[in-house]
Amino acid sequence: MRMTKLNTTLIASMIALSTSAVASEEVHVNPSDLTQVNTFISGSTSNEGDLNVMGGIAGQYSEGNNFIGLVEHTSATKPSDDDRLAQNTRLRYFQVFDVSEGVLPQIGFSVDYMKSWKMSSTEDASLGTDLIALGAIAKIQISESISVFPNVAYVVGNAKAGVNNSEFDLKGYQFNLFGSWELDDTGSYIVVQPQFMQLDIDSKDGKSGGAKVDVLKIKTGAGMAFTDNGKWWVELSHTYTKTKGDVEHVGNKFDIIDNDNKVELAVSYYF
Repeated sequence: MRMTKLNTTLIASMIALSTSAVASEEVHVNPSDLTQVNTFISGSTSNEGDLNVMGGIAGQYSEGNNFIGLVEHTSATKPSDDDRLAQNTRLRYFQVFDVSEGVLPQIGFSVDYMKSWKMSSTEDASLGTDLIALGAIAKIQISESISVFPNVAYVVGNAKAGVNNSEFDLKGYQFNLFGSWELDDTGSYIVVQPQFMQLDIDSKDGKSGGAKVDVLKIKTGAGMAFTDNGKWWVELSHTYTKTKGDVEHVGNKFDIIDNDNKVELAVSYYF
């Protein structure tokens, strides 16, 4: 049971390795365009009690060569089974290049670092992770209002768990397909974002076992500006997550299957 808690917490820390990116040449703010250059601040909350604050600074090295840096922190407000409030910090950098005027207008790369803080605990479920994901992203313009953003990333990192700080190596990959449909000239949008991640977890001492984890995540949402100047935006979304893990611990093998539904409300200001 303790190993189940450990891996469930670990999986939850890694599910959100989604990618955003940047571009130029946009005449209005469009949060559904993952390659648009935007400088913003955002806050969100969910039915699970999480509070999230994010800030992004964007710029341009030269025409058609754009970047954005993101800083994000998430805090739980409801204690977990080991009586702690989960804390996660994330730093991201994206660079995108204009390549054509056709179906594939932009390509780019991303560096994504995420830390799940290990809190003081007497329970084996207490866990801390350090992860980095190196990825590539592209923009496919299906029509004037519908865009698709495929993203592939390699994930590597480590984790420490329990009072003995047992160490684990983590590696895997992630595939995301972000779809957005801009509904009108104001930028109101619908998003559909299926994501899949496979992760291998191995103990460094060779004694604590390991796991192979598959995560399927599907986010659907809608957003719109709620001020005339188009600087304030609101988004309501639902995320379904199915997690499956094959775990080996002290010579025993067992499966983990978990389904989760999360509803989030986010408010953002674009400069």
